[in-house]
Amino acid sequence: MTGILRRCVALLCSAAVIGALAGAPAHAEDFARVDHDPVPGLALTLDSGEEAETALFSLRVADHDSVRAYAGAVDGQVRDRTAYVEAAWSESFEWLEVPQESDHADRASWIVSHSYPHVSRPSLAEEVELDDLGEEQAIAATQAAIWHVLDGVDLDRDANDEAVLAVYDHLVLNSVGSEEVDVDARSLNVSPAQVEQASPDEPLGPLSVDTTGTDPVQLSLRGAPESWLVDASGEQVTDASDGDEVYLDVDPSVPSGVATLHAHGHDLPLSEGRLFTGRDGVRTQPLITAEGGRTAGTATATLTWYPADVDGPPATEEPTPAEVEESVPPTDEPESTASPEETATDDQISDDSLARTGTWLSGLLIIAGALVVSGLIILVLGRKKNS
Repeated sequence: MTGILRRCVALLCSAAVIGALAGAPAHAEDFARVDHDPVPGLALTLDSGEEAETALFSLRVADHDSVRAYAGAVDGQVRDRTAYVEAAWSESFEWLEVPQESDHADRASWIVSHSYPHVSRPSLAEEVELDDLGEEQAIAATQAAIWHVLDGVDLDRDANDEAVLAVYDHLVLNSVGSEEVDVDARSLNVSPAQVEQASPDEPLGPLSVDTTGTDPVQLSLRGAPESWLVDASGEQVTDASDGDEVYLDVDPSVPSGVATLHAHGHDLPLSEGRLFTGRDGVRTQPLITAEGGRTAGTATATLTWYPADVDGPPATEEPTPAEVEESVPPTDEPESTASPEETATDDQISDDSLARTGTWLSGLLIIAGALVVSGLIILVLGRKKNS
């Protein structure tokens, strides 16, 4: 009986370990998503004669935090369940072609910082000498001003609401020469994004970690088992604070390789005027935050080393299944005009991603089931022995 009991206990432990591994919760997702229906604004008539709908979106940027946001382009739609990530303004080349009196990012940031909802409607109405300003009017005026500085569109002066035009003019005119913002800033960033070095005698780097948070961010390394993340003194590190520099210490016996540094932060301050675009280059309506909040994010950097007698870095190896799961490749297909329900693309957030709790709860259920089954086996065998 003792041997049988030992086997039952071993079975129980194995089931518990498997269940724990299968159900362990992952990091909070580092992407954002539009989480419910937007608040509509008044429709606008552009100087081209086209009609354009306006709205104030709600962008979930962390597990329990959403911020309101405006669309960055006249054309395009916010695709349901599309994954968004915080992006640098300097990466949005399509806006650089619009002639401006000052920088696009500066003007857009000024507009959302001096308009609704960051500024209350009564205060905004007082600034432009209006007796009253409705929410639909405030949304339409703010959206129109953003489209003007980013897309170069103008409004039909005879076909739009007078209050909308008054707020629109106030925002457009005063955003000229506005204070500069760091167009490359994110809530979490690692720079440079790529480091290449031949026959490194010293650790590769440095890589600078920049974050808006006060707590250290977690660091991890993938792709090179014989290498370590270290600080300037050569001590191994697993986290970094804002402004810290880290290096990749490579084993001299490994002549070449490629490693990817991942920095992950939670509860990072997010200011208004930040740009969010489709993850991995997916085409979707860009969004600009209209108020501050807290977010989670991940930043990466690639480090490559190779022998001095080789012309350039080695070819990138095929990613492991785990790395494939972490990154969704960009699509080259044109944006579909079908409804979100009719379009199934890799950039859309899966049900598993939207409900991580279901994953670890399933693991708990596996463990519980194993406990019940093993208990019943022990009970039955014990009764047989007693009989």
